[in-house]
Amino acid sequence: MWYVIQVRSGDEETVKSYISELQDRETYSNIFIPLYEEVRRSQGKNRITFKKMFPGYLFLETSTPGDFYDTLRKIPKFKRLLSYREDDDSRCFVPVGKDDEDFLTSLLNDGIMHVSYISMKNHRYIEKVVGPLAKYRNHISKLDIPHRRAIVDAVMFGKQRRIRFGLWTDGDPELPWLLDNMGLQQEMPIDAGAVPDIGVHVGDRVTDDTGIYGDTVFSVLSVNPARRTVSTAFTLGSVEARLELSADRISLADRV
Repeated sequence: MWYVIQVRSGDEETVKSYISELQDRETYSNIFIPLYEEVRRSQGKNRITFKKMFPGYLFLETSTPGDFYDTLRKIPKFKRLLSYREDDDSRCFVPVGKDDEDFLTSLLNDGIMHVSYISMKNHRYIEKVVGPLAKYRNHISKLDIPHRRAIVDAVMFGKQRRIRFGLWTDGDPELPWLLDNMGLQQEMPIDAGAVPDIGVHVGDRVTDDTGIYGDTVFSVLSVNPARRTVSTAFTLGSVEARLELSADRISLADRV
């Protein structure tokens, strides 16, 4: 189950590191800080930066939440634990509600809420939405196409919150995962036993040529020659996230 750990905003990564050092890794399957892709315009181009989706919150997946209470009390920057007292007087996490968990699961992909593609009709009406916003298009409280963002009001953890979605349009560069969701991603036929070398290999460090992600350096985890894409990982503070990139639009980071 998912549980919430609340800390001072800005201390999420520090607390996550403490837990990783102090807690037996076998007692939990994951601890993560959800990110979302925010779109900002810089030098005439729309660029994607990664922001914390819920500042001040960490999410924990474990079947033994009681094991974490004493560990958290040892963490200097620990602020508050959403917990309750068991019959044996021990304390335990309050789990994330099923509705909250379903909502988050519908938004996140490997811990990231990606941008959503949107097209408008007559610059006034939403014609099409693809991505995490699609399911919640009827709950948009604010739509700002020029600044590439939409706001959805939702109740999370018992409190009304404003969830910001980054937006992508036809005028922006192609994103492999988005093309796939739209049914536009092409695969190159490959003969059995003849997998081509597309010039990128597992372990390479690469940058994105389109400039969408600025100077972020990505580590290649796997290569898909048929799709001409690579699965990569990058680090934001102590948060490791994954992203799919086009193999034709990246360069080796160490290339001169």
